[in-house]
Amino acid sequence: MDEPIRESGSHLAELLAPTLAGDGPLYRLLSDGLKRAVDRGEVPLGTVLPPERSLARSLSVSRATVVSAYDRLKTEGWLESRQGSGTWVRLPTETRSDDRVDAVATGRLFLSEDGLEQRSGPGESHLDDEAIDLSVAAVASTPSVDHLLASLDVDAVRSLTEHHGYLPHGLRALRQMVAQRFTDSGLSTGEDHVIVTTGAHQAISLVARQVLEPGDTVVVESPTFPGALDVFRRFDARVVPLPVDEHGARVDVLQELLDRVEPRLIYVTPTFHNPTGAVMSHERRRELGRLAAETDTVVIEDLAMADVDLDGTPLPPPIAALTPEASVHTIGSTSKLFWAGLRIGWIRSPDDWAVRMLATKTVADLGTPLVSQLLAVRLLEHREQVQAERRAELVPRRDLLCDLLTRHLGNWTWQKPPGGLSVWATLPHGNADELAEIAQRHGVTVVPGPALSVDQGNRRSLRIVFARPEPMLAEGVRRLAAAWGSYAPSRERSAARLLV
Repeated sequence: MDEPIRESGSHLAELLAPTLAGDGPLYRLLSDGLKRAVDRGEVPLGTVLPPERSLARSLSVSRATVVSAYDRLKTEGWLESRQGSGTWVRLPTETRSDDRVDAVATGRLFLSEDGLEQRSGPGESHLDDEAIDLSVAAVASTPSVDHLLASLDVDAVRSLTEHHGYLPHGLRALRQMVAQRFTDSGLSTGEDHVIVTTGAHQAISLVARQVLEPGDTVVVESPTFPGALDVFRRFDARVVPLPVDEHGARVDVLQELLDRVEPRLIYVTPTFHNPTGAVMSHERRRELGRLAAETDTVVIEDLAMADVDLDGTPLPPPIAALTPEASVHTIGSTSKLFWAGLRIGWIRSPDDWAVRMLATKTVADLGTPLVSQLLAVRLLEHREQVQAERRAELVPRRDLLCDLLTRHLGNWTWQKPPGGLSVWATLPHGNADELAEIAQRHGVTVVPGPALSVDQGNRRSLRIVFARPEPMLAEGVRRLAAAWGSYAPSRERSAARLLV
């Protein structure tokens, strides 16, 4: 059995200290704070906690306070102890995922009715009878995107149809454009480094096919993009969670994971992390690349969400630019900024990987459709124009969602994301799976944290997508608040009965 993650007293105290400022017995505040940290994924399942004396010293509380907090959590099923092994975190229900992909469940995160966004005219409202889906992190087109998608003429198509149509590595014009974009971001790239893929999902799969053997370990941020989890499990990999905070992946935890589980692959989304929206700092990116290079671990950095930049603040360079000595595959996509139906992505691989990646892509499907690639070229030529349209559309929606959450669900916590398409909200108590089921009965769909997590963690968190028209957001949050109103009191009544 692998050695678990061992949490230091000083770091755990940093996470838990704010919880001690509340009202009530210190041991209860401490135990409740630790449960919230587990639910948020800040303390992964299986983590060995520091000894009572060490945590008490770091928190400046009595050892008896920590002992009482640990005992309470053991009684509730959150902790387990064994002589000589310490005290570690577990699920209170003792449920476990078998790590096999549930493709139907994953599909439900992307498929809702016919995928159409309702666009009522002035004065029209049909929301009372409609289900509102705030679960799919994807956008409809903009006027510019519509115009560009309809812009192909006979001459443009003939430039493709005169060719036999098999280009496994992708259309040269698109590869050149993607290579130039990487170069402009600080990552020197030639067109031969770039393979065009059928979306970012296939790009992840191509790297996994190159790197993984059954039973190999992959370190994945938790929460994360659920499609990535499906890919790694399809290759029979063992997936290990890497906690995420407001600054992205916890690189301090990664050091120990690399020593303990010796992964073959690390998957991260450093820019506008899906679902939290966090941006990994320059320092964390450099340190992650350094650790990967030292341990000969392959990295996938997923930049598919990076173009959905809402605040326009300067972003750090890609990890591959900061640590060229590491084996980093950088992927991107047209899906999040332009339109997911185009299904165009790309992967930028290091020199010594590019030829093998081309061979893998050739075996996979002989190449991504060329007409879609030609449309992608036209879209990328107008990237800044579409980004401006997206900001004009999405910033008011993001701000409205945050305002609605403040007004109607003020005891929830979240960070306003600088980019991406969703808000990651954490409940003060309860279970996100249960709330999501009740919310669906109230006519609104959101994604509970465990569906986006490696180990069924983040049990009190929800992803709420704001890429919907303002009336849908307003009605969706109203229904979500009604669901919470019916759920939270029932939880409180159940807790009260347990205390009688």
